[in-house]
Amino acid sequence: MLFISPMQIIFMGTLLVVMIITTLVLASKNESTFKFLIWAAIILGLPFIGSVSYLIKHYMSINTKTNNAFS
Repeated sequence: MLFISPMQIIFMGTLLVVMIITTLVLASKNESTFKFLIWAAIILGLPFIGSVSYLIKHYMSINTKTNNAFS
């Protein structure tokens, strides 16, 4: 039987909270008010999926902007 230790739970919980805070800060800096509210609802409603999807969106948009600047 596989058991999860309390330290693993604390580590994963801390990692999730840090990821949520990071994505909320990034979204508040880079999105308009309405888009931020939508992203905040997604990030807080589906914490892991919402955070990962915003990080992917954020870094893909940075990559697109830098590629367009060199074109």
